[in-house]
Amino acid sequence: MRITTIAALTGAAVLALAACDPAAGTTPETQTSGKSSVHATGKGKAAKRVPIKLVVKRATARKSVLSQGGALSCVKVTVTNQTKKPLEVNPLYFSITDTKGVKHTPDDAMGEYEGEIDATTLAAGEKAVGMVCGKGHFTPKVLAMTNPLFSEAARAEVA
Repeated sequence: MRITTIAALTGAAVLALAACDPAAGTTPETQTSGKSSVHATGKGKAAKRVPIKLVVKRATARKSVLSQGGALSCVKVTVTNQTKKPLEVNPLYFSITDTKGVKHTPDDAMGEYEGEIDATTLAAGEKAVGMVCGKGHFTPKVLAMTNPLFSEAARAEVA
């Protein structure tokens, strides 16, 4: 009887935690860098427009005067707001996943390089361009962008 109660409570806790996850069921569409932001859903069906378009290419960073040395792996990103609402962009909203599946955040590399993407708010149709870097030598594969609540808003493969 006691094991049944513990199992029921554990199951209820798991369901409650899943229900509290703001990102559950809201997976952004994966974009292929350099491709059109409109994805066809099949023949005869309407195309779906991606709200945030990311175009990502590998890049080499120029070290800033604040650089403490060390390797940086970088991408150049163009963020386009394709919604009618303002879009917040912040360097801390990005992460780079490498070819080994390791996620790298830019917080350790901030100020180490020039051309970092600015913290800004984009109006409908506006673009922001800048660099996102992570510490260390790795090959960037995917760039992900979160929203201010830190749930994933967009992702794109690195060209």
